[in-house]
Amino acid sequence: MSKLLVGTATVDITPPTGMPMVGNFRDDYAARGKHDPLCAKAVVFAEPGGIKAARVVLDLCFIDGNNVAVMRQYIADHCDVPPQNVMIGATHTHSGPATSPWLDFDFDLDNMRPQVETILTKAASSVVLANEKLVPADLAVGRSSEDRVSFNRRLRRKDGSTQMNWEALSPDFDPDEIDAPWGTVDYEMLCLTIERDGQPAAASVNFALHPAILAGDNWLYSADFPGYVAESMQKTLGEDFFCQYINGCCGNVNHIDYKDSNQGRGFNMTQRVGYMLGAAAHQAVAKRKPVSSTPLAVATDLVCLEHAKITDEQLDWSKKVLDEAARNPPKGLVDGLPDAYYAKTYLSMFEKQDQPDQVEVMSIRIGEVALVGLPGEIFCEFGIDIKRRSPAAYTLIGELCGDSIGYVPTKESFVQGGYEPMTGTTLYEEEAGNKLTEAVMSQLQRLYSE
Repeated sequence: MSKLLVGTATVDITPPTGMPMVGNFRDDYAARGKHDPLCAKAVVFAEPGGIKAARVVLDLCFIDGNNVAVMRQYIADHCDVPPQNVMIGATHTHSGPATSPWLDFDFDLDNMRPQVETILTKAASSVVLANEKLVPADLAVGRSSEDRVSFNRRLRRKDGSTQMNWEALSPDFDPDEIDAPWGTVDYEMLCLTIERDGQPAAASVNFALHPAILAGDNWLYSADFPGYVAESMQKTLGEDFFCQYINGCCGNVNHIDYKDSNQGRGFNMTQRVGYMLGAAAHQAVAKRKPVSSTPLAVATDLVCLEHAKITDEQLDWSKKVLDEAARNPPKGLVDGLPDAYYAKTYLSMFEKQDQPDQVEVMSIRIGEVALVGLPGEIFCEFGIDIKRRSPAAYTLIGELCGDSIGYVPTKESFVQGGYEPMTGTTLYEEEAGNKLTEAVMSQLQRLYSE
């Protein structure tokens, strides 16, 4: 059997200063400069004379279905990689530009459509370029673990209530009031390594952690810690080493240790976390084992999700809050969202609450390796469950792929309360995560029974 062909490409997609930054509620959204570049990174896989598939990741907070369609159309017009075989996702950096309206705070993007089109075109061109650089390659996968940089951010207080761990950065936070985190964390690092002439030349690095170390008090474009993961690997494996960061299911996971007040924010923390994860990724590459790279196959399904329902009480509350917000506009926040956001979101949700959404779930089989793409900010428990049940020897899961549908919490978290399962932060009914999980399992069973 002929060896799999693999091509990689990196394209700088950093826009001009002034585009609105997305990921936090701000008084002023306009970016004031660049700290480090934003990139699109693509890997194209091809069986000689046969199927092609690709995985591309953008340094953006999210990418919605409309923009995914624009990118796929560009790919269809400029190369022979089937657009339906291209998995497109975002790293979820909170320091990237908006390419579409964010939730229900509309950015003034009308005058910035040329910049948005440029971002999407450049990002799509990474697939075209990678397709032009296809060469025979061997694949290997390595595992490692890093348990010092990621924490479940949902804290169970001793009184049974829920508190978010970013409140630990406040001077009046009392850690003695916390019993324990509500959920778990996925500490596993997986690296799909591309070898050429027996040496590692590229890797897709999969780890689950919110790239929100830089939050609402930063106005510089940055890839957040995924940029430093790539930088650290280039320092140890060569400046030409290609590193694509695939962010795992981390909807309830961030970098803040509520017991350690030094686990804060800023570029120093971003670099610390990125380099620690880079060391873990280097360890995984060093421990890699060869894997079969054929057959190559793709599965895509649309999953029907029901919207969360808005009550009459929530509608009445929303109107009162928006009346007050018109007189006293809410101030920017480093974390979380103001009541005015939820009020506006409730009204928007009410208009379409009886119209289910069809959301994309996608899997790519590369021999013993599965790449999975889910469309929302997925709680880590779902990622752990998918990996545990997967028929593939190695399963790399990326969230915010194909679309952006908000948080997808576990059913249990709706009873616990807190930020993510709150109506308006999550848009769908409680079974959404289970439905997405079962759709992925069905795909993987099909792909690995052929």
